[in-house]
Amino acid sequence: MPVVLHHGFSVNSVVEWADSGVVAALTADGRIVVAVDARGHGRSGTSPDPGRYGERRMARDLRAVIAALDVPRVDLVGYSMGAVVALLAAAGELAVRRLVVGGVGAGVVEVGGVDTRVLPNGALADALLADDPVGLPPEIAGLRGCALAVGADLPRSPRKHDPRTRTGST
Repeated sequence: MPVVLHHGFSVNSVVEWADSGVVAALTADGRIVVAVDARGHGRSGTSPDPGRYGERRMARDLRAVIAALDVPRVDLVGYSMGAVVALLAAAGELAVRRLVVGGVGAGVVEVGGVDTRVLPNGALADALLADDPVGLPPEIAGLRGCALAVGADLPRSPRKHDPRTRTGST
């Protein structure tokens, strides 16, 4: 039975799951691992259409991946943004046998996803699109820095080359 892994915001499956040893541990235990790169992350293509993003859209993508595996059951794991996506996907996916989530707070229940009371989507989007990140709040500057460190495809930002991932439209 496969284990499907969904990473957090601004990283990808290599950084979140392979580099951390999770994939190696699961495969050493005889598990089949399917690590998904969310749209605009890692090896997944990007889109200029904001409607192609968001946790609910990613949950639909994740359910499509699970369906494409053509197996009766999967175990689903998500971390941070991936936890929100996994929760949404599992709610509508009968093939999920076990669900493991981490890296999310009470906002996942209280506001139904990412805690926008703490990190408003608009503020994060503005930070990721900013020409000059000087003066950003530390928590948002940290997310932008993480995105740049793993080679995220941020508009108008310098990219750090990482041969394990590719960015851009596919």
